[in-house]
Amino acid sequence: FFFKQKTAYEIKECDWSSDVCSSDLTIRPSCKQLGQALHRRTSPKAIGYRLAELQNGATDVRALKTLILAGLAAGLAALAALPAEAAPPALPIVKKRGFLLCGVNGQLPGFSMRDDKGQWAGFETDLCRAIAAAVFGDATKVQFVPLTARDRFDALRKGEIDVLIRNSTATLERTVGRGVRDATVIFVEGQAVAASRKSGIDTLEKLDGRPICVLNSTTYGRNVRDWLRPRNRKYVPVTFDTQEEMYAAFFAGKCDAVTQDISALSTSILAGGKPQDYVVLPGIVGLQPNAAFVRSGDEQWEDVVRWTIFALLEGEEQTITRDNVDFQLKEGTPVAQRLLGMPPDDGRLLGLTGNWAYDVIKQVGNYGEIFDRNLGLQSPWKFQRGTTALWNKGGLMYALPLR
Repeated sequence: FFFKQKTAYEIKECDWSSDVCSSDLTIRPSCKQLGQALHRRTSPKAIGYRLAELQNGATDVRALKTLILAGLAAGLAALAALPAEAAPPALPIVKKRGFLLCGVNGQLPGFSMRDDKGQWAGFETDLCRAIAAAVFGDATKVQFVPLTARDRFDALRKGEIDVLIRNSTATLERTVGRGVRDATVIFVEGQAVAASRKSGIDTLEKLDGRPICVLNSTTYGRNVRDWLRPRNRKYVPVTFDTQEEMYAAFFAGKCDAVTQDISALSTSILAGGKPQDYVVLPGIVGLQPNAAFVRSGDEQWEDVVRWTIFALLEGEEQTITRDNVDFQLKEGTPVAQRLLGMPPDDGRLLGLTGNWAYDVIKQVGNYGEIFDRNLGLQSPWKFQRGTTALWNKGGLMYALPLR
């Protein structure tokens, strides 16, 4: 900003460590551009520089150094405080492309993984299909993009995916000023630790000084560390970038324990083929509210993702299933009929068709159906609902009013 003032000096280069400046030459173009950019953001008056001293003939190089450094620091701070540039609207882009790009884990049994026929299956992949059904009226119009924990949020920020549904916990540090937003919570459970039986570890306290397999770029390591340290136990992490690498190391005995969400631990150990060799330790080291994530600044797309998940939950609460959805549309309660598009006002508010929720439930099922076939009693894992049950059945899941 100060470069645009009528100052006594134009600076080309300075050695700040020795206070030596070339004051009779022109400004580097890159510096000038930076100065002009900063000038557009912050006025000199607001920062209170000593420009008058320089313009009146002051030749104190130290004063000039202080001026420039203070100006750059204040200007850059002002730039950093500005809100992130709004993301381009995703809904028209997705519609024009003709399919949804959904970021998933890709290596987590029961959640997102190819089955023995090469087809994508799992709780998270079905949530992706539900969003595709809401947007296109066709749950098959989705492409799954496997992502590591390290890459997932960068891929979302760069627009390489439209939505991230990948066992990702919603936290303050992940969402505030990071260019992403958690649209809504999709799954709630606790983080646990599993150990090999031959390690002799049967309580969390016995993890003291023992190597623990942990995924990079996740909250898992911090949660275990924060549990152990107040109890004067030593935390020894062995980190990995992918799910596959971590469990391969754990099964090979390179770690005595491994930590992740309870469901992820259980399905991965069962899929490993020797569940009798391992035990999930009693106790929880952290709460894991997993969410669907979208780019910041795109409220319409955030609404589409959020209300699709709410439609799944409301469908379960109203006992609307894939099998009875047509009957519910014709003969159901006013609440059920409104959800299914009678009248179609809610769809128009979202930029979708009036029967968007009908298409979601007809093609994918309600939230309970999705859980049961991928993780619950209809799946190989036989999990109880627990915290993922509806609010009126002892769980934490609920939909905001669809009205």
